Amino acid sequence: MPFSKSEMQEELFKFLSQFGKDIANLYGVDDYAWTERKAIQESPIWKAASEMYDYGVMGISSENLHPEGHIDGVYARMERFLRAMDTPQMRLYLEESNNTPPRLALLAVQSAVARMVLDGGWRHTDYGAGENGALKGDMNHLTLAEVALLANMDERSVRNAANPKLPDPLKTEQVGKRSLVSPEEARRWLAGRKGYIPTRAYAGPRRPSIDVTLPVLPEEFLDQIQRAAAESGVSATKILGEQFLANLHAAIKAGQNK
Repeated sequence: MPFSKSEMQEELFKFLSQFGKDIANLYGVDDYAWTERKAIQESPIWKAASEMYDYGVMGISSENLHPEGHIDGVYARMERFLRAMDTPQMRLYLEESNNTPPRLALLAVQSAVARMVLDGGWRHTDYGAGENGALKGDMNHLTLAEVALLANMDERSVRNAANPKLPDPLKTEQVGKRSLVSPEEARRWLAGRKGYIPTRAYAGPRRPSIDVTLPVLPEEFLDQIQRAAAESGVSATKILGEQFLANLHAAIKAGQNK
């Protein structure tokens, strides 16, 4: 893992806190709400960066970021915002207040975009990660820099791996003047890389756990259930389940009528 989520978040907090002060100063308003930690951690930009880290770096799918999905909404705005912060003009502005673009958050965002394309989804912008240029309309290929992010390798090593003279090279396709990688080829090649973390399928939201201490059932009650099961031909487990649901519904109804 190239960097931890906590490292990314701490760097992002420092950037957003100082940036908030700068914006508040330009607006001539109190900067408290712009820089307080709780407010920043509840902001869409913070949540988007955290979710894009989970998906891009760790391969953890979510309801909004998953295989065959697409980058849009707050995630697209997050990418555009951080890329804008990383331009020479914006860096010059940030330097006046001793601020710098959040490099780790940008890497997390770039990784999420790359993984989305890898998983058969679509990017929102046509940037090529780390290559100072656009993909010129080709939205469903990966740059070598993006493959390097997913493999947790430096870009030079990935370019060397694309040498066609190697026994099993990373195969590229010529798109305009650029050598890009199809998602299918990227998945094949990445499967053999130690630093690559495969995407985990989204299993849906977790159900909240219920902390309940179940009572010990009296033996005579269990005997009654066993006899009822034998007479009816229905399993004791099913009878217990049906009785439990009936009692639960009765309790809920009684509570609503109070």
